[in-house]
Amino acid sequence: MSKIQIGIVGSGGMARRHLERFSPIETVEVVAIASRNEKTGNQLAAEWTATFIPDWRHLVEREDIDGIVICTHNDSHGEIAIGALQSDKHVFVEYPLANDVSEGEKVLHLAKKHQRVLRVSHPEVVSNTHTALKHKITELGELLLTSFVRLTPGRGARPEILFNLPVSGTPAHFFIYHIYPIVDFFGETAWVEGTACYEGLTESGQYDRFVNSITVAFERGGIGQWSWAGGIAINNAEQHERYILTEGTLSDAGNGWKCSTPTEVTDLAIPKTSKITLQELWLSEIVESAENEPSYVDAEVALASIRISLASAQSINENRRIVL
Repeated sequence: MSKIQIGIVGSGGMARRHLERFSPIETVEVVAIASRNEKTGNQLAAEWTATFIPDWRHLVEREDIDGIVICTHNDSHGEIAIGALQSDKHVFVEYPLANDVSEGEKVLHLAKKHQRVLRVSHPEVVSNTHTALKHKITELGELLLTSFVRLTPGRGARPEILFNLPVSGTPAHFFIYHIYPIVDFFGETAWVEGTACYEGLTESGQYDRFVNSITVAFERGGIGQWSWAGGIAINNAEQHERYILTEGTLSDAGNGWKCSTPTEVTDLAIPKTSKITLQELWLSEIVESAENEPSYVDAEVALASIRISLASAQSINENRRIVL
């Protein structure tokens, strides 16, 4: 079988990480790399014996490329995915799917129209922990409340990008990977309310520290809450997660998932079986798409997740509940 030929858009840390994951896979060949940073783009292309292309639009138009891997800043994910799908390419895009709901909807529409594989980089589909949680949730009745809290002392390796509203969106949006698993468990939401506080906010949209929270009501019943605070006066990062259901509670305060019922507290059993990587999954889906229409279940969850994060930004700006 001929190799699947791919192009990479981006030349930063995420592009390198993806290339490292693709490296041991014999069925794939990196043909070209596009980046607006010509220095890092040329360096990365030379390392992988690939062609460097300054403009991603020229990359997605190439007839010798089957799939595009998008590793750029959040504000360009949707545009590049749309361009790639319009050129009949399979797409692997870093989360979030897009910075605009209409862009995300168009991405999914084009993937279905062209029957191209669309994989957003949420890892839950290959996570044993997520699979175990999803199975256990089905045994514990109906959702009452899911809560998530993340507190971090620092501002990340590149705060000029992450702590930047125009580029990365609200914290809820660049922390979309905390929203996705809960949406996968409990489905679509009926309404969204968001609040946020930014310290040191400049006219360009950069800031020094933040608090951001979201409350949602799920269509199937139950409330969801997320809270994030970054750049704050705390020595070590803390994270707490809870799924409170009618027959029991699943919780993790940093020392592993516990299942509590009225009679006992047990560790959540998580299989240790190895799973394929997201990159391997995407490539296998491309091969299978020659015979069968791709599945878009995970992409639908990714779209539902950005509906929440982007609706929360609207809620903050308009100071009101957003009905979805």
